[in-house]
Amino acid sequence: MDLLSGAVTPPTGGPVPVVLIGAGKVAHAAHLRELRDLRHVLRLVAVVENDPVHLAAVRAGGFPDAAVCGSPEEAVRAGARAALVCTPWWTHREVVGACLEAGLPVLCEKPVSLDLAEIDQLLAAEERAGVPVAAGYMKRHDPVVARFIDHCRAELPRARRFEIDIHDPNAPHQVAHLLPYPPQPFGPQPPAAERALRRALGAAAGSVQREAYARGLGGSLIHQVNIVHAVLAGSGLRLDGRLLHADQWADGAGIGVRWRPDRMLLIDATHLRVPEHRRYRETLEFTAETSVATLGLPSPYARDESATLTVETWDARGAQSERRTYTAEPGRTGFRQQLLAWAASLSGEPGPGPAGPPGLPGLLEVREDARVMREAALRLA
Repeated sequence: MDLLSGAVTPPTGGPVPVVLIGAGKVAHAAHLRELRDLRHVLRLVAVVENDPVHLAAVRAGGFPDAAVCGSPEEAVRAGARAALVCTPWWTHREVVGACLEAGLPVLCEKPVSLDLAEIDQLLAAEERAGVPVAAGYMKRHDPVVARFIDHCRAELPRARRFEIDIHDPNAPHQVAHLLPYPPQPFGPQPPAAERALRRALGAAAGSVQREAYARGLGGSLIHQVNIVHAVLAGSGLRLDGRLLHADQWADGAGIGVRWRPDRMLLIDATHLRVPEHRRYRETLEFTAETSVATLGLPSPYARDESATLTVETWDARGAQSERRTYTAEPGRTGFRQQLLAWAASLSGEPGPGPAGPPGLPGLLEVREDARVMREAALRLA
């Protein structure tokens, strides 16, 4: 067994003052508890949030001195130098755009947007502002996931199948123990989200397609499509335009998508909402000619569990095989490692990455992922 520390070098110039915009579920279930532990690299100086219950929870949760602001501009006056955006996705064009106008680099929760036109607007705003938008693909920062991606890239010329299988409760009990207030029940999309989905998919799309795009595809599988795109980067293979079919079953609770980037490789992805399950389960399996890599991921909100990667290789001629298992220290979650990488980028620390802040996926990846998910949504019957 190979224990991965996943350590990221913290910035050397002192903690970066940041504003949290949106103090809802993902902020409390993930980001705020990490920020409490990462005060040496990120300092929460302001919050933009209009719900008094959510604000009170921020103050009681360890940030009593954070200024309450009504806009990114006010947050800048309060000392913020970067913005962590955790508002609903259909608000991101306006919120992220306002941050860029205020000169704030942004880390935006996924999906940054499901509307290609909005993403193009954000790309233009990013170029005008000269400060970057990083996408909240926190799984990419898990050291075990990074090892899986590296293995898949190395074996891609011999790849035959890439399978993704998610069992997701997607229910209040999944995060209830992490929130300081009762979680919202699972229900229909808010009117503002419905309007945004209609714009994103077009008038011809039906309710099943909009719901699938908002949740199973754009709300979940877009993470894994980003991982697939990271594997395929630079190979000439692509998912866009290679869709074989997209299905939904169980009254829309199950979504399945299949692509064939070339004649040798098949990619299958499924998301199944099963609220009766008490645990989230995610498995990615990459099969090549002489190896199989299996990645198991716990709930993204789990801190006491870590990803596990098993790589099996064999030599048929010598009848020899090898099986290696990799994991990481508890607490080395994707959310934590993402915030550390973001802090390092804000402080000018060097890091890998072809686009966006160093080591962080940017808006170009967001656009590619959304285009592929949109194509799948429109293919659903």
